[in-house]
Amino acid sequence: MNGLINPITIAENIKRIRQTNNLTQIEMADTLGYSERTIRRLETNGTYDLYVINLIAETFNIPVVSILFN
Repeated sequence: MNGLINPITIAENIKRIRQTNNLTQIEMADTLGYSERTIRRLETNGTYDLYVINLIAETFNIPVVSILFN
């Protein structure tokens, strides 16, 4: 962990979380209250939106740092 937040790392981690929980993008969208398009965007571009990151962490009961860093 180099201390820099990389949106691509966040994107990869969001996708990994979804796949680990055996969810489709549609199911993840429903779980979080977002559209499938938003989930696709998050998995492609990542996000710096701490609300979204915290929501994912709380929903899947994981630490925020596991989304921010490898």
